[in-house]
Parts: sequence; C-alpha cells; structure tokens
Amino acid sequence: MSGLRFIQKIALLAIFTAAFVLPFFNLPAATAAQTGLSAQTGDYFQNLQNQQNALRTQIKEKEETLKKLQEQEKNLNNQIKTAQKKETTLKNQINQFDQRIQKLAVDIEITETKISQHQLRIRELNLEIKRSEEIIQRNKKNLAELVRTIQSYDHANLLEILLRNKNFSDFLSQTERVQQLQRETQKRLEEIKLAKLKLGGEKTETESEKAELERLTQELDGQKAAAENQKTEKKNLFKITKNQEKNYQKLLSQVEKQQLEIQQGILDLEDKLRFAIDPSKIPAPRPGVLNWPQKGVMSQGYGPTSQTGFTNDAYKFHNGIDVVGGFGTPVRAAKEGVIKATGDNGKYAYGRWIAIEHENGLTTLYGHLSSQIAKPGQKVAVGQIIGYEGSTGFSTGSHLHFTVYATSTFRTEDRWFGLLPLGGSINPLNYL
Repeated sequence: MSGLRFIQKIALLAIFTAAFVLPFFNLPAATAAQTGLSAQTGDYFQNLQNQQNALRTQIKEKEETLKKLQEQEKNLNNQIKTAQKKETTLKNQINQFDQRIQKLAVDIEITETKISQHQLRIRELNLEIKRSEEIIQRNKKNLAELVRTIQSYDHANLLEILLRNKNFSDFLSQTERVQQLQRETQKRLEEIKLAKLKLGGEKTETESEKAELERLTQELDGQKAAAENQKTEKKNLFKITKNQEKNYQKLLSQVEKQQLEIQQGILDLEDKLRFAIDPSKIPAPRPGVLNWPQKGVMSQGYGPTSQTGFTNDAYKFHNGIDVVGGFGTPVRAAKEGVIKATGDNGKYAYGRWIAIEHENGLTTLYGHLSSQIAKPGQKVAVGQIIGYEGSTGFSTGSHLHFTVYATSTFRTEDRWFGLLPLGGSINPLNYL
C-alpha cells in the first residue's frame, strides 16, 4: 500500500506543481498566460522592473552631472593656486575669498549629487528586496498548499487513480511526467535558496549605502560650514579695512609681526618638549603606523626650515609636514582615536585645528582647517573625515599642517588668540 501512496503523491505533485509552483518561477508573458494567478504575478514583477529601470536612468544622469562638476572643481583649484602666488593686496585677498566660496559651492553641489545618487540606489535596492521577498513568500505559500493537498489525498486507492486515466499507458506516462516535474521542482527549490542568498546580499548593501549616505550628510554640513566661514572672513576684512588698501597693508604688517612672535614662542617651548620624549612610550619608527591624513602633495617636510625650504627670522623649525590637496579637500583621521581638543587661533599659529589622541602613545594635530566637523571627546575611526583643508592661522596658502606628538608631552594652553596645542613633535614620515 505504501507504493500506491507514493504514486498518488507523485500524481498530485505533478498537478499542483504545474498549477501553482511553476508560474511563480517563470515570469515571461508566455507562462503568465497559462493561469490568472501567473498573469497577475507577471504584471507585478514587470511593474517593479519598470521602476528599477527608471531609477537606474536617474542614477546614470547623476553620474554625468558629477563628471561635469568635478571638472569645474579641478579648474577652480587651479585658479586658487594661481591666486595664492600673486602679490598680497586687498584686491587679491578678496579675489581668493570669492574663488574659495565658489569652489566650496561646487563641492557642496558634488556632495548633494552623491547624496541623491545614494538615495536613488537605496530605493532601487528596496525594490530588489521587495522582489526577492515576494518570490520567496509566494512560492512558500504554494508549496505549503501542495503539502496540505497531498496529505488530504493520502488514502486514495489504486482503483481511483486508474479511473482518472483513460488507459494504463496514460497512467504510466503521467508517472513519468511527475518524475520529471519532481526534478524540476527540486531545481526550483535550489533557486529559492539562491534567492534567499541574494536577498541577504541586497540587505547588506542597503545598510552600506545608508552608512555612506550618513557620512555624506556630515560631509555636506562641514562644507557648508567652511563656505560660511569664508563669507564671514571676507565680511570682517571689509569691515576692518573699510575696503582701503592702505588699511589692509597696515593690518597685514601688524598680523605678520604678531605671527612671528607667537611662532618664536612655540619654537622655544617645543624645543624643550622634544627632549622630554620617552622612546619607550611611542611606537618604533615603521611605515603604516599612521595613514596619510589627506590626498595631495607634501609641500614641506619636518625639521629645520633651512632644510625644509621655508624660513624667516622666527620660523626656524617646522614641527610637522604640509600637504597640499586643494582648498576644501577632506582631512581624515590618520588612525582611530579620540578627539583630544579643538581650537581656533584666528590668523595665528594653526588657525582652526584638531588634535586626536591614539592608543599607541601618539597624538596627531591637523592645522589650518577651513572647517572642523569633529568635536572634543568624540571617537573617530581611521580615515574618518574630521575637517577640510584651508588657510587659517599662520599660512601663506591653502594646505594641511600635520604634526605628530608624543602623547606624554602633549598639552594645550589658553592664549589671547585662542587655545594653543603644544608638545614634543616627531617626524610624521617615521610612521606614514
């Protein structure tokens, strides 16, 4: 009797597999026409496909927009570099402010376009997830229906089965077809497993896209802050100089004198602090301990300025390296750590700066920033954007000043121009 029940189940499996299971795996129009249910299924998935195609078209359009904006950004960077080499006059300074503001506006548009791209991609992934979940759910439902029907006919006898066919030959042919459908059903079940794997990948990618979207949103805030800072500095310059060249030159002379005095004070203090470094509390020199803090070209190295290529009466030792990437270039944490301090020295020393304390006994300083987006006490990951390249403080042009201190020697002091970072410096190239 167990043999009869097996044949019964095979026959029923053939009927219900053909009626319910296959339509949901085969979505082309020819299959959809076989039953009302499969036709609706075909329309449902076709609608999802149409929506995805529309989103992909929009994503492609955003990519073309990005290429044009990035070309504008490149041209503006070149203009800023050229302007920095010109004579220091009020007119040229105002022109630099205008170019930086224009460049930041393009940066903002680039970031907004990237945000839009990621939003579109998330929508596309949500449709993919919806499609995969619908395929899995519909087939689970119909396979469950098959099982229930097979169980309800489990006790049918041989005579009933034979009477359903015109002759014994038809019965045998039906059994052969059922065996073939069994193999096809097994194949389709494997495809369900693959669909589940695909669904898992889609969900993971969606989370990754959301994380990138959050990062870009923070980047946008930093760029907007940098643009506002430039507008404020331009406005203040007009107010102080009253748009008069002689007033500007007088101001410039006063600031330069103060800058040199401050720089001499830093030099004297840090000369002593370098001798206080305990080698046992810092990593041994080797590449890769720290990542480069931004993309660009090193314009000045570490050490005596007679060797690094920039010198004046007070500025005789460069306690870090300078990296030029272009005004507004993202500045990233060289290693994971905690924001130890931030400050704004105005036109003096490091301008806007950030210091990060790392667990390996090093503290890194990022100076002359156009804006800061990291806050004291905040934990940051290696490569995380913390600010943007600028030309604040004692700076002759847009660049990042990067210093590495021994943490045991690092401290900050309140000065009339703001919070000043100090410490025993180490050549960053020992660790980059």
